[in-house]
Amino acid sequence: MPESVNNAAPDALARLHARLSAGETLLNGWLHLPGGVSAELMGHAGYDALTIDLQHGLIGDGGLVPALQAIAATPAAPLVRVPWLHPPDLMRALDAGAVGVICPMIDTPEQARSLVHACRYAPLGGRSYGPTRARLLYGDAYTERADTQTLIFAMIETRAAWNNLEAILDTPGLSGVYVGPADLSLSLTGTASLDFRTGETAEAVAHIAAETAARGLIPGIFTQGGDLARHVISLGYRFVTAGSDVALLSGAARSVLSDLRGALPIPSGTPSY
Repeated sequence: MPESVNNAAPDALARLHARLSAGETLLNGWLHLPGGVSAELMGHAGYDALTIDLQHGLIGDGGLVPALQAIAATPAAPLVRVPWLHPPDLMRALDAGAVGVICPMIDTPEQARSLVHACRYAPLGGRSYGPTRARLLYGDAYTERADTQTLIFAMIETRAAWNNLEAILDTPGLSGVYVGPADLSLSLTGTASLDFRTGETAEAVAHIAAETAARGLIPGIFTQGGDLARHVISLGYRFVTAGSDVALLSGAARSVLSDLRGALPIPSGTPSY
């Protein structure tokens, strides 16, 4: 096992844990794109945390550590959205240096318990010991710190999860829940939408925040930023994703082009269609 590096300043694991424990609301960025440059850009832009998406993003297994290394060069704390409830993926993400994991499609309290079990060391769970990169980043006491400071989010994004919400929230060791609004709206209404401000989805999103906060846990949610992010902050969400690298790049490009297309001169003699 390589020797750890112990810095005087609080590391990302301690910083994120302290801020959330103090009741702060944090802004998270979402990473879909492979390569470390977008992670560096997002981290230096000022996000409190960045989540590497291994489920729907384009970052493969071989891209996980380079993305984590890129985030480590910024003030942001690194999390990973794993592909599924698969203990080896959860353990690998944490061993590689993620300070937390977001696990999709947690529908039952049994699945929530399995999630926690995979992420906590014995006797609290069944995480296998081998924090190769995590120990380098977070010191020799990482094993003890991991069980109290690592974030474990269960995603609430189906009608089944909605129906089992209270039982999922009562899972010992769970840090909080993270709402996937597109899947949740699809499951509740038959239409996938990232705008959850009306109808049954709006009621669910507000209720999830209230029930989570009532238990002293952290409510998290994905938004594209702007008005949606402000709305969920007003509902009490404290881990708020406000945009992804793909959406921000695409939106900025479209905005620039839309602004300029109307200003382009039309060459003389150009036929009108």
